[in-house]
Amino acid sequence: MKKRGISPLIATVLILGFTVALAAIIMTWGTGFTKRMQEQTEETANVQITCATDVVFDVKSACEDPVTGGTYKLTIANNGNKKIDKFQIRFYKAADDVKTVEYTFGGNGIEAFGIESESKTSGYLVADEVKQIEAIPVITVSNKLITCASNIDSFGNLEGSAIDNC
Repeated sequence: MKKRGISPLIATVLILGFTVALAAIIMTWGTGFTKRMQEQTEETANVQITCATDVVFDVKSACEDPVTGGTYKLTIANNGNKKIDKFQIRFYKAADDVKTVEYTFGGNGIEAFGIESESKTSGYLVADEVKQIEAIPVITVSNKLITCASNIDSFGNLEGSAIDNC
């Protein structure tokens, strides 16, 4: 019996065809993948640049309301050119005892260019000694709320005494 195989010419054409098809599939996938990665990187960079350059604020003062106990009066000035929509406020009794509250000053946030807002925010419901208060701004970029975690300002000191009464 004679065994017959495919000719070398046909084998070469088939290998080239498979290679071209595989290359086309990889190119199609790779193009979409790199485009998505570029868009995500661009969005992340824009957010970081906005947080670093446009969000500047200062916690001017903080004090505890002696009547209500556990309610704190904060004065924050927005010195940047981006409206701060709200804040994540952290109340520290100790380094390992922290409560976080999300709070919107003035109902609509704090406008830019040195506008100062004063508001009361509920901290610990039990009147304990809060030693430090940190504020982390939340802004809107491309219709998304973004927390600028690198921009933190604080009032008080964990090593010091509790925040004074108003």
